[in-house]
Amino acid sequence: MTEKNIKECQKSLDFVLGWFAKPIFIDGDYPESMRSNLSSLLPEFSEAEKKYVKGTADFFALSFGATLSFQLLDSHMKFQQLESISLRQLLYWINSEYNNPQIFIVENSWFVSGTTKKDDAKYIYYLKKFIMETLKAIRYDGVNVFGYTVWSLLDGFEWHRGYSIRRGLFYVDFQSHDKKLMPKSSVLFYQKLIEKNGFPPLPENQPIEGIFPCGFAWGIVDNYIQVDTTPAQFLDSSVYLWDVHQSKKLIKVDGVYASKRKRHCVDFAAIRLQISLLQEMHVTHFHFSLKWSLILPLGNLSLINHTLVHYYQCFASELLRVNITPVVALWQPMIENQELPVSLAKYGAWENTEIVQAFVEYARFCFTSLGDHVKFWITMNEPSVKNLTYTAGHNLLKAHAKVWHLYDKEFRRSQKGKISIALQADWVEPACPFSRNDQEVADRILEFDIGWLAEPIFGNGDYPEVMRAWLHRINSVDLYNFHLPYFSEDEKKLIQGSFDFFALSHYTTTLVGSEKEDAVKYDHYLEVQMINDITWLHSPSRAAVVPWGLRKLLKWVKSKYGDVPIYVMANGIDDDQNMVHDKLRVYYIKNYINEALKAYTLDDINLQGYFVYSFNDKTAPKYGLYSYIANQYEPKPSLKQYREIIGNNGFPGPETPELLCPEEVASCPECHFFRTRKSLLAFISFVFVAFIVTIFFITYYSKRVERRYK
Repeated sequence: MTEKNIKECQKSLDFVLGWFAKPIFIDGDYPESMRSNLSSLLPEFSEAEKKYVKGTADFFALSFGATLSFQLLDSHMKFQQLESISLRQLLYWINSEYNNPQIFIVENSWFVSGTTKKDDAKYIYYLKKFIMETLKAIRYDGVNVFGYTVWSLLDGFEWHRGYSIRRGLFYVDFQSHDKKLMPKSSVLFYQKLIEKNGFPPLPENQPIEGIFPCGFAWGIVDNYIQVDTTPAQFLDSSVYLWDVHQSKKLIKVDGVYASKRKRHCVDFAAIRLQISLLQEMHVTHFHFSLKWSLILPLGNLSLINHTLVHYYQCFASELLRVNITPVVALWQPMIENQELPVSLAKYGAWENTEIVQAFVEYARFCFTSLGDHVKFWITMNEPSVKNLTYTAGHNLLKAHAKVWHLYDKEFRRSQKGKISIALQADWVEPACPFSRNDQEVADRILEFDIGWLAEPIFGNGDYPEVMRAWLHRINSVDLYNFHLPYFSEDEKKLIQGSFDFFALSHYTTTLVGSEKEDAVKYDHYLEVQMINDITWLHSPSRAAVVPWGLRKLLKWVKSKYGDVPIYVMANGIDDDQNMVHDKLRVYYIKNYINEALKAYTLDDINLQGYFVYSFNDKTAPKYGLYSYIANQYEPKPSLKQYREIIGNNGFPGPETPELLCPEEVASCPECHFFRTRKSLLAFISFVFVAFIVTIFFITYYSKRVERRYK
């Protein structure tokens, strides 16, 4: 936005548009930038001609789109312009430059691939973008647009581009003798848009008022907590002298030591800081993952990192002390070695069946070491199906099921906790809402992305039938050789029902189509085209902000797996760290939680908790509710927004009935010793009562004997 660049932009528009527009709509003469640059090459109007030309238009007729001749022009004739879909900006400029004329858009479109047939999703979203930009120009910018025309009715010969592109609402089969016509999906889209005269608010997308149930889990996520096991100064048994006169430093006295004391949780300064930050949020739950690779570096119990385990124990107990429930995942895949011990990662990772028993033994150790403080377990957090082979997924499912049964048989009764798996579940929507083919593609992707790991656990104990049928189809034509393993009947029984709740992570919604349009975004294996709705809000990383996708996902889970308790274990968006006001995340959190409320109140979804991703920018850059700059944590505006929603337990309105929740009993970590040793406590109580009774009788009979002798 320098003065020089602004002049260059003005010059460009003057040469392309103002050449004809300024004489007609302003003063009958050419733009000044053209006169100064072209001098004698530009003809001159006489005063009479200026008056004659000026005002010879009842409205401003505008054609906007990919110009057929644009690619043929020499670069110097393009005046630095690029083909762009920014219609609103141009309308604003015309309105400002030519004194608010009435504008009729007489041609507007963009092109799609010549191979696209009936389901022209990409064309639909171009059309949606242009018409929405026009509406914004009218509503927000005061531009006087009174008409809009789509270009064009039919596919045609596109001059030097030939038949390689299409821009019609009707598909033309150029290979057929009679040039057969078929209406595309864009026809239905445009027809419905005309019926509605734009984009009226949909009732289902309007925010609602209401509150969540008592005991609803309000949480925050940190993939891995900050671990700092640096010993506190109080654990140093050395004796020091303070040199107050010269160096002003502490000087260690050799050979003299104080008595050593036992380690305490307060010795970990990093824990105190993190707990205080969590308290500021007013969350009830905190979700983090353990590091298998650090707890058991060799992958077995021959080498245990006791210091780290003690740190986790302290962290969990300190959470309980301030009434925050720890939600702990045993394993979460990361890029390096998938966060597995090196010995396991080196020999095939989840491809190797031996990892199943290794994971069971690791889980047993964690339940034993941390189970006194942790009552909410996740076996595996967000295993990425994009990076899993079918063999790895097979072993992963068996490992999860064995760990669930281990907890159920050996730890549930004494620890009284719950355990399940957490799956990443982004919603998938058909790109063409009127296309049966696109709907089939969306259903297929949901089964491959979510159903692959969910169906064996929450469904029938086996993989989705859609997966088996699809893999059989593509393998039969010799294009691929993908083998989806089979479970034995015993394994099906082991895996089916190995859950206490359905935990899912949800971040965004994607559009999928059946027509191949963009080779870069086309998946040949699943025969799916990824489409982008360019009218959606997007984060800096291009993640789409689609709140209603969460509600659709929750309804899909219920329709597939019944009335299972559901926790949204992670939901968040990245931001631009230079954005001070954090507006995108504030909008994201408010609207996604409101969609979760709709699912709970309107769709009767058994939703029991919601967790925001993520805790801070230090462990998850650009996703945190706390920024981390120069070793300092600073709350973002979105934290205040989330805290307010938690305080209200949702979005109460004037007519929302008051929900009286019973007071929660403050947890007492110190009391845990007695709660887990009830038999011992009963025995001690019995001995104590017997002792008191014995003392009473001894005293009583002693006094009677004394009185008798007197």
